[in-house]
Amino acid sequence: MGVQSEAVYLLNDEKYLHLRENTSGVGYATYDKLTLLPLEKGQIPFEHLPPDGRNAIPAARNWFLFELSDDPRKAIQLESIRILDNIPDSGIRKRRVWDDPSIPTDDVRLIDSNYKDLYRVPNGGVIQMDYSDGSSYTARVEHLDEYHFDLGGLYNTFHICQFAEIMERNGTSYYPEIQTQDEQGAWKLGGKGYIAIQSCDDGWDYTIYHSDFSVMDGGQLTSPELTIQEVREEILEAHHMEKGQRLIQDYDFIMDKAAEAEELGLNSHPSTLEKLVSLASAKEKCDAPECSPAGCRKVRDAHEL
Repeated sequence: MGVQSEAVYLLNDEKYLHLRENTSGVGYATYDKLTLLPLEKGQIPFEHLPPDGRNAIPAARNWFLFELSDDPRKAIQLESIRILDNIPDSGIRKRRVWDDPSIPTDDVRLIDSNYKDLYRVPNGGVIQMDYSDGSSYTARVEHLDEYHFDLGGLYNTFHICQFAEIMERNGTSYYPEIQTQDEQGAWKLGGKGYIAIQSCDDGWDYTIYHSDFSVMDGGQLTSPELTIQEVREEILEAHHMEKGQRLIQDYDFIMDKAAEAEELGLNSHPSTLEKLVSLASAKEKCDAPECSPAGCRKVRDAHEL
């Protein structure tokens, strides 16, 4: 997940929250989604942001939501900064006149089959697709040009109208992924395995599983200011697993499967490195010069492996 110095979020499908870093911290402004009129404006000082300067925008977003807002549980969707083009009070038009290079030009348009704009998603942002069978997938979108984007980073190229027609024909809803305040979650990573995440005192614990639910990797991310969806993206990026679609799973189901795998001893299988070390330390070697313990033509029991 790239470093943000400015962001726009749609809150509860009702209003836009615009955040932008400045010399005093992070400035904020909100606008009504329907009327585009300004609602609130203010400043979140450095004292409410991480001292190391990381994740200032997510931290400012959380401070606004939980300290400055009376709204109930929040549905947060990251949108392109270009959504502000339609809001005169945002000041983005003036910034365009001065050719502000920080204004993105490579967002992805989500439209309906009649070419009506539904959302603008930042390049590299995540969208969610809710299918008629009850399953839900998420995937990153990559801007190719004004009318084309790649879904999931696996050369799944769509024209924006083609994508809308397919989704509508299948009865599928599509929108920027909703950032939640959930404290645990799990996803199936195509054929690569699974990822499960839960909150902890210092941030987030995570485990990545193979397809048989044996453990591939695990660890902790000390970024409590991030949502579970943002944490997922950071972890997948670090493991080069961010491509493809992710099927939303029931967290308890994944934990039960992982427990079953552990009981079956799937996590006790020696690693490739352990096997190589074992082979290298074999006590009895084959006397055939063209042979090796790993691929000996003799009966395997002849080697003390």
